[in-house]
Parts: sequence; C-alpha cells; structure tokens
Amino acid sequence: MADNLFISIPDSANYQLPDAGLLQYYKDLDNRAYSLIGEVNENLLDFVSKIIEWNREDKDIPVEERTPIKFYINSPGGSLDVNYTLIDTIHMSKTPVIAINLGVCCSAAAYIFLSCHKRYMLPHSYFVFHQGSSNLGGSYAEVMAAIQDYQGQVEELSNLLKNSTHYTEEEIAENIITEWYVRKDEALEKGVCDKVLEDIDELL
Repeated sequence: MADNLFISIPDSANYQLPDAGLLQYYKDLDNRAYSLIGEVNENLLDFVSKIIEWNREDKDIPVEERTPIKFYINSPGGSLDVNYTLIDTIHMSKTPVIAINLGVCCSAAAYIFLSCHKRYMLPHSYFVFHQGSSNLGGSYAEVMAAIQDYQGQVEELSNLLKNSTHYTEEEIAENIITEWYVRKDEALEKGVCDKVLEDIDELL
C-alpha cells in the first residue's frame, strides 16, 4: 500500500484544524472514552492498542455485559493506512465501540465512524464522503501500481458504505465522485447514524 495515499477534508467544508501538536487525542481511559480531534494519523494507533487491551480485560465477560468503548470524533480525515487498521480492529472487537460525531466526520474519519457498532451524532454534525485524494510520485511503473492499489481501496470504501448503510450501489456511485455532504435527516434515513443525541447525559 502506498504510504502517501490519504483522504482529507474538502476545501469547501471550511474546516480549520488545530495547531500542530495541540488538541489531538483526548483520553478518559478509566471510563473507556477516547476522542479524535484533528487528523487521522499514526497517533491514532494508540486507540487500536487500547481496543485490544479492553477486549483482553473483557475476555471472560459476556458481550452484552461489557462496558462499551465511547469514541468521540471531530475530524477532517487523514491516512488511509491508519483508517484500515482501526476499521479492522473495531470490526474484530467483541466489546462494543460507540461512535459519536461531535461536529465534522469527513473522509477517513467518516468511514471509521461507519465501522463502529453503534453510531450517534449531534443535531448539527455532518459527514463528508468522497473518493479521496493522492499525492503520487516516482517512476511510471510505481505511479501506475499506486493508482491500481488506490482504485482497489476506493472500491473497498464504497463497499463499506454500502454494507453499513441503506444506500444503494447506484446512489453511492452517483454521489461518491463529488464531495458528498450528509446531515442528520439523511443520516438517520439512510442508516449512517442510529440516533441524533439531544441530551448532554447521552454524551457521557
């Protein structure tokens, strides 16, 4: 997989990232809460380790009795490599992972959101789905190999969207080539999220 492939927020979304090194990943590990504020990058692999650790702690506890993991997201997207690592780990987790979109959940972050067992959003939160972007370089053969790999990844993301929501293949094919904004009414109707939270106690 090419290291320089990533999906990022569209310029038109007018989302401003925090300064580098600030407001990245907030943790309340005693309560199994983890927050992604900013880009999806290798720092998020720490969350992968925590999911594995919490599943190890829960090994002898019935799934329905386990304390769920809450994952708060406000992110413009980022690395596809980290994206897939976290998606795979969440899919394998027997301890439920609950995603909460706190504001914007775009690109890689939106696909991570879709992988969670339960999915919530705030009334004015939104999602952006698209095919992503790349910054390819190297020889002709290297670029062509990277393009082929990237096309396969785009197909995988489209399949995740289809399998995790009520969108048809036709709807996905038509919309994914643009910057596809999804807000609460459509998100509820199409199964992107399970519930819109309107009480602070539901966030805790």
